[in-house]
Amino acid sequence: MRLRYGLIPLGLAAALVVAVPTGASAASTKVGTESFTSTQDINTPGGTVVASGVINAVGQDIVISGTEDTFVFPNGQITVLHSPRHDNQKVNTNKCTFSFSKHGTYTFGSGTGDWALYSGSGKYSVAGSATDACTGPGVGTVTITASGVISQGTNG
Repeated sequence: MRLRYGLIPLGLAAALVVAVPTGASAASTKVGTESFTSTQDINTPGGTVVASGVINAVGQDIVISGTEDTFVFPNGQITVLHSPRHDNQKVNTNKCTFSFSKHGTYTFGSGTGDWALYSGSGKYSVAGSATDACTGPGVGTVTITASGVISQGTNG
Protein backbone atom coordinates (compact mmCIF):
# COMPACT_ATOMS: atom_id res chain seq x y z
CA MET A 1 0.00 0.00 0.00
CA ARG A 2 1.55 3.27 -1.08
CA LEU A 3 0.31 6.69 0.01
CA ARG A 4 0.37 9.10 -2.90
CA TYR A 5 0.76 12.64 -1.71
CA GLY A 6 3.14 13.81 -4.42
CA LEU A 7 0.40 15.97 -5.90
CA ILE A 8 0.56 18.34 -2.95
CA PRO A 9 2.78 20.78 -4.91
CA LEU A 10 0.06 21.08 -7.55
CA GLY A 11 -2.35 22.39 -4.96
CA LEU A 12 0.32 24.58 -3.46
CA ALA A 13 1.21 26.01 -6.84
CA ALA A 14 -2.18 27.62 -6.76
CA ALA A 15 -1.35 29.37 -3.50
CA LEU A 16 -2.12 32.65 -5.07
CA VAL A 17 -5.51 33.41 -6.35
CA VAL A 18 -7.06 35.08 -9.32
CA ALA A 19 -9.90 37.51 -9.42
CA VAL A 20 -11.83 38.10 -12.61
CA PRO A 21 -14.24 40.99 -12.29
CA THR A 22 -17.64 40.37 -13.77
CA GLY A 23 -18.55 43.88 -14.75
CA ALA A 24 -17.31 45.41 -11.48
CA SER A 25 -14.88 48.30 -11.66
CA ALA A 26 -11.92 48.71 -9.34
CA ALA A 27 -11.58 52.38 -10.28
CA SER A 28 -13.79 53.66 -7.47
CA THR A 29 -11.28 52.61 -4.79
CA LYS A 30 -7.59 53.24 -5.48
CA VAL A 31 -6.10 51.89 -2.22
CA GLY A 32 -7.38 49.28 0.19
CA THR A 33 -7.25 45.75 1.49
CA GLU A 34 -7.92 42.89 -0.90
CA SER A 35 -8.90 39.43 0.29
CA PHE A 36 -9.09 36.29 -1.82
CA THR A 37 -10.52 32.85 -1.09
CA SER A 38 -10.57 29.73 -3.20
CA THR A 39 -11.45 26.10 -2.65
CA GLN A 40 -10.03 23.86 -5.36
CA ASP A 41 -9.75 20.18 -6.23
CA ILE A 42 -6.47 18.86 -4.82
CA ASN A 43 -5.53 17.31 -8.16
CA THR A 44 -6.14 20.36 -10.38
CA PRO A 45 -3.96 23.48 -10.10
CA GLY A 46 -5.81 26.78 -10.38
CA GLY A 47 -9.52 27.32 -10.17
CA THR A 48 -12.27 29.70 -9.22
CA VAL A 49 -11.47 32.50 -6.78
CA VAL A 50 -13.62 35.03 -4.92
CA ALA A 51 -12.09 38.47 -4.38
CA SER A 52 -13.40 41.09 -1.98
CA GLY A 53 -12.16 44.57 -1.16
CA VAL A 54 -10.94 46.91 -3.89
CA ILE A 55 -11.93 44.22 -6.40
CA ASN A 56 -15.21 42.38 -5.78
CA ALA A 57 -15.41 39.60 -8.31
CA VAL A 58 -15.20 35.94 -9.15
CA GLY A 59 -12.44 34.76 -11.45
CA GLN A 60 -9.91 32.18 -12.56
CA ASP A 61 -6.30 31.48 -11.50
CA ILE A 62 -3.79 30.51 -14.18
CA VAL A 63 -0.85 28.72 -12.53
CA ILE A 64 2.43 29.49 -14.29
CA SER A 65 4.82 27.81 -11.84
CA GLY A 66 5.21 26.98 -8.16
CA THR A 67 5.98 30.65 -7.47
CA GLU A 68 4.00 32.53 -10.12
CA ASP A 69 0.36 32.85 -11.13
CA THR A 70 -1.44 35.10 -13.58
CA PHE A 71 -4.70 36.69 -12.57
CA VAL A 72 -6.74 37.12 -15.74
CA PHE A 73 -9.37 39.86 -15.84
CA PRO A 74 -11.79 40.77 -18.66
CA ASN A 75 -9.89 44.04 -19.25
CA GLY A 76 -6.33 42.99 -18.45
CA GLN A 77 -4.23 40.72 -16.27
CA ILE A 78 -1.70 40.87 -13.44
CA THR A 79 1.20 38.63 -12.44
CA VAL A 80 1.39 37.41 -8.85
CA LEU A 81 4.68 36.22 -7.37
CA HIS A 82 4.50 34.16 -4.18
CA SER A 83 7.04 32.81 -1.76
CA PRO A 84 6.36 30.13 0.89
CA ARG A 85 7.67 30.81 4.39
CA HIS A 86 6.42 27.78 6.34
CA ASP A 87 4.83 24.45 5.47
CA ASN A 88 3.65 21.38 7.33
CA GLN A 89 2.55 17.93 6.13
CA LYS A 90 0.88 15.07 7.96
CA VAL A 91 0.51 11.59 6.46
CA ASN A 92 -1.46 8.67 7.88
CA THR A 93 -0.57 5.54 5.91
CA ASN A 94 -3.00 3.39 7.92
CA LYS A 95 -5.99 5.54 6.96
CA CYS A 96 -4.64 6.51 3.50
CA THR A 97 -4.99 10.23 4.28
CA PHE A 98 -2.79 13.28 4.25
CA SER A 99 -3.09 16.95 5.10
CA PHE A 100 -0.86 19.97 4.67
CA SER A 101 -0.66 23.67 5.32
CA LYS A 102 1.53 26.40 3.90
CA HIS A 103 1.96 30.10 4.67
CA GLY A 104 3.83 32.75 2.73
CA THR A 105 3.91 36.16 1.14
CA TYR A 106 2.99 37.49 -2.28
CA THR A 107 3.57 40.58 -4.41
CA PHE A 108 1.90 41.77 -7.58
CA GLY A 109 4.19 41.95 -10.61
CA SER A 110 3.46 43.50 -13.97
CA GLY A 111 -0.06 44.04 -15.20
CA THR A 112 -1.80 44.96 -18.44
CA GLY A 113 -4.95 46.83 -19.38
CA ASP A 114 -6.99 48.13 -16.44
CA TRP A 115 -4.52 46.44 -14.08
CA ALA A 116 -1.31 47.94 -15.51
CA LEU A 117 -0.85 50.40 -12.63
CA TYR A 118 -1.84 48.17 -9.69
CA SER A 119 0.68 47.10 -7.08
CA GLY A 120 0.32 45.27 -3.81
CA SER A 121 1.52 42.60 -1.45
CA GLY A 122 0.27 40.50 1.41
CA LYS A 123 0.20 37.12 3.09
CA TYR A 124 -1.44 33.86 2.07
CA SER A 125 -2.22 30.50 3.61
CA VAL A 126 -3.08 27.17 2.04
CA ALA A 127 -4.68 24.16 3.73
CA GLY A 128 -5.46 20.89 2.04
CA SER A 129 -6.39 17.31 2.77
CA ALA A 130 -7.15 14.11 0.91
CA THR A 131 -8.56 10.66 1.56
CA ASP A 132 -8.28 7.44 -0.48
CA ALA A 133 -4.63 8.28 -1.17
CA CYS A 134 -3.09 4.79 -0.97
CA THR A 135 -3.74 3.62 -4.50
CA GLY A 136 -3.98 6.94 -6.33
CA PRO A 137 -3.69 10.68 -5.90
CA GLY A 138 -6.55 10.81 -3.43
CA VAL A 139 -9.73 12.83 -3.24
CA GLY A 140 -9.70 16.16 -1.49
CA THR A 141 -9.62 19.92 -1.56
CA VAL A 142 -7.23 22.80 -1.13
CA THR A 143 -8.44 26.04 0.45
CA ILE A 144 -6.47 29.20 -0.21
CA THR A 145 -6.88 32.51 1.60
CA ALA A 146 -4.84 35.65 0.93
CA SER A 147 -5.06 39.23 2.10
CA GLY A 148 -2.99 42.34 1.61
CA VAL A 149 -2.83 45.93 0.42
CA ILE A 150 -3.59 46.83 -3.18
CA SER A 151 -3.17 50.27 -4.70
CA GLN A 152 -3.31 51.88 -8.10
CA GLY A 153 -0.59 54.27 -9.19
CA THR A 154 -0.88 57.10 -11.66
CA ASN A 155 0.30 57.23 -15.24
CA GLY A 156 3.01 59.80 -14.99
